[in-house]
Amino acid sequence: MNIDTKRVRRDLSILRDWLGVDAATGQPHIPEATKSNAAKLLGCGAYEVNGLLYDADLFRRLRVRGEARGAAGLPDLTKALALVNGRPFDEVRSGGGSWLVDQSLPHYLTVAVVDVAHLVTTISLARGNHRVARAATETAILAAPHEQIPRLDLAAVAAAEGLSSEAKLIAQTTLDGDGDEPPLEVSRRAGEIVARHRWLVDDAQAS
Repeated sequence: MNIDTKRVRRDLSILRDWLGVDAATGQPHIPEATKSNAAKLLGCGAYEVNGLLYDADLFRRLRVRGEARGAAGLPDLTKALALVNGRPFDEVRSGGGSWLVDQSLPHYLTVAVVDVAHLVTTISLARGNHRVARAATETAILAAPHEQIPRLDLAAVAAAEGLSSEAKLIAQTTLDGDGDEPPLEVSRRAGEIVARHRWLVDDAQAS
């Protein structure tokens, strides 16, 4: 990262004071480099933050717990979606993000958001909860604006709300494009959604 070693030590010392002590362990949230768990594993000094829970990690935990609880897990899944406000890591400053070692993480998180939103939408529509279903699809579209599944889910929500014209327009635009680009190839999962709402697509293509 092209940062002087002395600068790293000084900045981490300041950050250690800011974060203070982990109440669960009685140890600093940022241990000295030679005393961290990472240092013990690597055999050399290494900094790490203990007890840190960030949105992406919390999202994954809520998803795992929600899916494990079955039908009773819907509150956990909706809480996970409440953490999403756009594309994963889309607001990283220019030139920043060097700390993001796993460059595939944004993609995996995007897929996870789409999957969770689709599950929430499916469950909510089955229960007649159109508000939660629409919120889930709109959240997924924020995270993955070019994905087909959230938009087809949104069409299904609109249809359930009795907004047939809106539903048909969304479906047609999703499958046929906006006129400036050729139609997108329908993915397998998107095809499954289309098959469940065949009337919607047939009507849209006929209009």
